[in-house]
Amino acid sequence: VSKKELNDIGSVLFEYEHLKSKGKVAYLKNDDTNCCFAIGFRTLPQDSTGVCHIIEHSVLCGSEKYPLKEPFVNLLKTSLATFLNAFTAYDWTMYPFASQTPKDFDNILSIYLDAVFNPLSMKDPKPFLQEGWHLELNSKDELPQYKGVVYNEMKGAMSSVDEVLTQSTLEAMYKDTFYRFNSGGDPDVIPELTYEQYKAFHKKHYTPQNAMTYFYGD
Repeated sequence: VSKKELNDIGSVLFEYEHLKSKGKVAYLKNDDTNCCFAIGFRTLPQDSTGVCHIIEHSVLCGSEKYPLKEPFVNLLKTSLATFLNAFTAYDWTMYPFASQTPKDFDNILSIYLDAVFNPLSMKDPKPFLQEGWHLELNSKDELPQYKGVVYNEMKGAMSSVDEVLTQSTLEAMYKDTFYRFNSGGDPDVIPELTYEQYKAFHKKHYTPQNAMTYFYGD
């Protein structure tokens, strides 16, 4: 689509559009050996069930090409990546990594792309239950309790006064937009999310035409 010289950062920006899917690709070409990649999706929450956050966690729990239980954890232990993570923001979700080793870069790239487009969690509800929410009963004498990685994470986050104040401010200032919702998930609302809603959100938002793919380096 375009080629631009970015002299202030010693790079050339190439912008591409995939003809079939209309997916956008940006490539910052330079001589940096620490090569970076990211794919980000516009994810607009319609409620505070934390579906964006739960998908971010669960797509990294195995894919069609890499049907491991936790390939992301394996990468943290075994890859030569200089950065490896995933983020949920107010209106986007991103999966970035970096590596100085070409073979390692290609391996992680393959794992990340298959994870976001072909996650096992679309066919198997276990990652959704593990990362999102489920009911747990430890003994017959106790009441069932809500559990889940994202549920517990947001339970901790929303116990912070600062976080509660931030969310309350967003709800007041942006009450007519999706920014009023908690994209990370409100622990009181997370258990309202169904597996069917979870799959529908992924199908709608995790498409090449709704993504920006980014490369940087040599």
